[in-house]
Amino acid sequence: MDSEKDLSWGASVSPQGYEFTFNSSGQVSAMAYLFGTRTFNLDLPANATFTTDSNAGTVTETLTGKYANESIVYTAETPNASLYQVTQETLTVDTPSTTTSGGYVNGYSFTIASGQVTAMQAVFGSTGSTHTFTLNSSPDTVFSVSGTTVTETSIHGNAVETIQFVQPANSTLYAVSSETVSFITEGSATTALSVEPYERAEFTIGSGGAVTQVQAVSPSGTLKTVTPDSHTTFVQLAAGFVEETYTNGTHSSFALFYEGGSNGIYTEIAHGSGTTVDLVGIQAQLAQLSHLSPALAALV
Repeated sequence: MDSEKDLSWGASVSPQGYEFTFNSSGQVSAMAYLFGTRTFNLDLPANATFTTDSNAGTVTETLTGKYANESIVYTAETPNASLYQVTQETLTVDTPSTTTSGGYVNGYSFTIASGQVTAMQAVFGSTGSTHTFTLNSSPDTVFSVSGTTVTETSIHGNAVETIQFVQPANSTLYAVSSETVSFITEGSATTALSVEPYERAEFTIGSGGAVTQVQAVSPSGTLKTVTPDSHTTFVQLAAGFVEETYTNGTHSSFALFYEGGSNGIYTEIAHGSGTTVDLVGIQAQLAQLSHLSPALAALV
């Protein structure tokens, strides 16, 4: 297990985010980025349009491209309504395709059994001569299938990524039609959600929350027993939450593990300096994850 990690970038500079100037009609007329005590004025792109939802506290910027459109959602902070953070970015392809005008093939295929994706492959090459490679998904990835549309959802750090694949007409392969990244906001929490999907473990927990055994879980699911040294301790903070603390001299750091489902596997969801974990703040961020993807929250 690895507790020696840097602090979240958001904890070092305050405040930071985007500011908007609105005209008398409520339309965005100017935009700036605030970083600590410095303000940087930003040019409004010529291909951008803005829509404002005062009830939701959001500003949506839409950038129109030649082959795809990008949408960026800025959401006002609760303690400071004039400061906005990016909470979602979406890229939508106008005409998804698995071939080019020159006959080059570039797409994806899925192995689907009983409506569930069991494997994913990348396919590329020229017509009549293609190469297929199996793609390995991270342990926290979930797929859903609806007709000829496959949706892949995963999380890393505080970003939930959703990729939608569609099957163009007359094609046996799938193409990316959209990609959305939704950011889980830290809010007033002093511990930021930062999921590390490959840092997983199983814990045996005794009376009083004492952890009596630690087993690291590899990406393939195999277990390896870990014997903590004199610098490392593990303790259950609450049901489903285990904190690993590493102390070396006067320096301490922590990693927080969470088991959101019923499979007994814990995933690292936060880390930082010191030993104090804002468990209430972490639970509020996990609630956002559950709202975005209940299936993914059960895996983390």
